Amino acid sequence: MKRKAATLACGLTLALTACVTTEESVRKEAKEVTTTLRAGPEQAPLKTITNFSSGLRCMDNMFLMYGVRDLVVISEDLSDNTKKVSAGTRDMLFSAVSEMTKRSKAVRLIAYGSDSSNLVSFMKEAEKKNLFQLTPKYGIRGSITQLDENVAKKTEGGGISIGEFGIGRAATAATTILGLDLTMMSTEDLSILPGVSSTNSVAIFKSGSGVEGEAGYSKFGINYQANLSRSEGTAQALRNLVELSVIELFGKLTKTPYWVCLGANSQSETVKNEIADWYSGMYSDGEIVSYWQQQMRIRGVYSGEVNGQNDDALIEAITAYREAMGLSKSAVVDLNFFTAYLDANHYDVAPKAREKLAANRSAKTTALAANDTTPVKLTVGSHKGGNQFTRGEKLTVKVSTNRDAYVYCFMQDETKKIARFFPNRFSKDALVSAKKGLQIPKGQEFSINANSKGVNEQIMCFGTGKDVYADVLPVIGGGDIDVPTQVQSFAEIKSAFEKAAGPALGVGSFTLNVR
Repeated sequence: MKRKAATLACGLTLALTACVTTEESVRKEAKEVTTTLRAGPEQAPLKTITNFSSGLRCMDNMFLMYGVRDLVVISEDLSDNTKKVSAGTRDMLFSAVSEMTKRSKAVRLIAYGSDSSNLVSFMKEAEKKNLFQLTPKYGIRGSITQLDENVAKKTEGGGISIGEFGIGRAATAATTILGLDLTMMSTEDLSILPGVSSTNSVAIFKSGSGVEGEAGYSKFGINYQANLSRSEGTAQALRNLVELSVIELFGKLTKTPYWVCLGANSQSETVKNEIADWYSGMYSDGEIVSYWQQQMRIRGVYSGEVNGQNDDALIEAITAYREAMGLSKSAVVDLNFFTAYLDANHYDVAPKAREKLAANRSAKTTALAANDTTPVKLTVGSHKGGNQFTRGEKLTVKVSTNRDAYVYCFMQDETKKIARFFPNRFSKDALVSAKKGLQIPKGQEFSINANSKGVNEQIMCFGTGKDVYADVLPVIGGGDIDVPTQVQSFAEIKSAFEKAAGPALGVGSFTLNVR
């Protein structure tokens, strides 16, 4: 009897071991089938991730490096067209964008949808001051578009029985494909922005034992793999998918090299096509000159206007930057230069370019406005003259300067909150010509109105000889027009500008007497 018992125990052990082995083999086979279906015969590089949080932080730094700011985007409800995924997709998107703009404050995302009515009613009841009559420039649309369950499935089982008693175990492994589509549209006419979309999917591998499964993502020929616990399942896979899509969507919108934040480079065929599309698109849209004017301004080698008109100063700047990147000494802005520019670490290249520019310039050119140390003097007032305003009256601010200068204007309302209204999402160039001066608002994009309570308000503008936005950002915070700064007094703002601009700083102020 003892021998039979031992034999039976051994049989049970072998049977259970065989089942475990079978389950592992089944899981492996299901994954292999799915990988073949999605990627074809070539095995792509594999990266194990927990989420894309490092990519979001990388994008935050990219926004700072490329001078991206004052992006106001509205997001509709992101629906689940499959009706099978119970998860807060839009809330995941909000969290991802928030994580992506911690330092740069580049993006302000506004929620809009069926759940917004209570908030809108509250704002009206509270008589919240609204400096602008407009809609955000961009809007996000999208949904969960795909849920293909059991794309690859394998089940095996086995067991033994002795009389009335039986022991068995089954091994199951299956794959589900989850897809998310996001697009960016223009709120002006609700048209979709060409090329600014994100279509990504994740393969969720599930098995019948302890660990729920794994999630596989693919981009630029790179496979990303995340482990999912039984409690996480599809929701965590979707969160990672949203983060991946947000990086891609805002990278395309702002023309920043987002692929770097996903571990890819410009040698990837997909990335090459992306860069070529951006380059040809800027030419066809007439944006190529203004793009380089803005970028060279950020790098500190160009101090002219961002007006889309080529000039000698831009040619000098491009020449110096090409040299600093190790390219030929010329002002050619071809696809090769654009690709090299997107590959470069501009924190390293820009100082070298400034040295090259100084060496290339003649004595006459060196004395241009970029190195002008003449103190800036500002005159700030209203276009109509005087400072007496009735409640709710519209205001047009007029600023004049004694020299070309970068101007930053703020308004403190009746609640003592301070917001920057120039430069803004519509007029991003802070440079003001001494000949032309500044009038803000320039058109119908937004309006500045005196408050309805009869409380005095104040406007203060700061003029500098160089663009110091990146230097004062950590103190004043991001956001424009309707987003208060993170400081409570003009004294704090002035201190930040004094530190960034030095003795050349000019200050002008204007008080609205509201009756």
